[in-house]
Amino acid sequence: MQTTTKASIITALLITGLLSGCSESNAKDEEKKEKEFAIPVVTAQIKQQPISSTYHSTATLESRDDAQVISRVTGIVEQLNVEEGDYVEKGQLLAKIDSRRYKLALDKANAELASINQELNRLKKLESKKLVSHDQVDKLKFSFQSAKAARDLAALDLEDSLIKAPISGFIANKMVKEGHFSQSYQQLLHIVNQQDLQAVLYVPEAQLANVKLKQQATLSFSALPNQTFNAHVRSIAPVIDNKSGTFKVILALANNQSLLKPGMFAQISVIFDTHQDSLTVPSDAIIHRDGQQYVFVVSNNKASEVAVTTGYVEEEITEITGDIDSQTQIVIKGHRNLKNDTLVEVLNQPKADVEPSTEEAQPQAVAKAS
Repeated sequence: MQTTTKASIITALLITGLLSGCSESNAKDEEKKEKEFAIPVVTAQIKQQPISSTYHSTATLESRDDAQVISRVTGIVEQLNVEEGDYVEKGQLLAKIDSRRYKLALDKANAELASINQELNRLKKLESKKLVSHDQVDKLKFSFQSAKAARDLAALDLEDSLIKAPISGFIANKMVKEGHFSQSYQQLLHIVNQQDLQAVLYVPEAQLANVKLKQQATLSFSALPNQTFNAHVRSIAPVIDNKSGTFKVILALANNQSLLKPGMFAQISVIFDTHQDSLTVPSDAIIHRDGQQYVFVVSNNKASEVAVTTGYVEEEITEITGDIDSQTQIVIKGHRNLKNDTLVEVLNQPKADVEPSTEEAQPQAVAKAS
């Protein structure tokens, strides 16, 4: 009976030992498999390049020099020499108002002035002989001055019947046609100078300390894809609009090739400051957690988490500083599922760098087989 009991106990111990050994073996195998599993990632090398702090906004282009051409006199538009889109020089004759009435008015004024002048000369001779009073001569002198002013006004009306360009530029709008009746001070034409354009921005007051005169800006237009145009800050308003909380900034840009037109909608980037030789990474490569920023650095097929401090952001690129350099490889895809010291497989790594040689592969194969 005792022999049977001892045999049963021994058998139970053996079975327990075998089960425990199998369990430990399975756990080791699973741990080994888990350690051998590599997460696929894509990496990129940190770039050392200039990066700028920019302010982005939109605006409509305006002509810095434009003029509304008006008629100072009333009459029929007798002649119109320009069409929309024509280029005109300053002082060029644009239109002519019927001037017959103004010529007659000038002739009448000249005749009246000559008559008064003749009478004035006669009275002066009589005054020298004390035949007329001094007051009579003075009164006629005032009449002469009044007639002279009337003559000058008539001459001015005749001159204003010739409509001339006040500035050089292109005819943007034409409001009248030949034969139309023009009222006094009616707008006839609109001239714009396309060579000197400007864009007006209304910048939040929080950016007041960042905006400086002659700062550079770039402009892009949907009508001109793949092209950018340079501008600079020409003026900054000295006051803040208390209703909108913004201040006015005017950008000046040259349009020597006449590619741009007033009224075009521009996407604008004003460059506040530039850091040279900064370490930059794709913005998506940065992980934000608990108020801190991290990137995953790859070394020896392992991804390590490194804390960084971010700086300027320009489009999809961010400036970073930390325990890194320009030779560091960071994870840019697949990093959302990574933990510190995770085994990774770099998908974009050249095959020569990741494939072991035949001699190196044979011991690994033997080790796995064993």
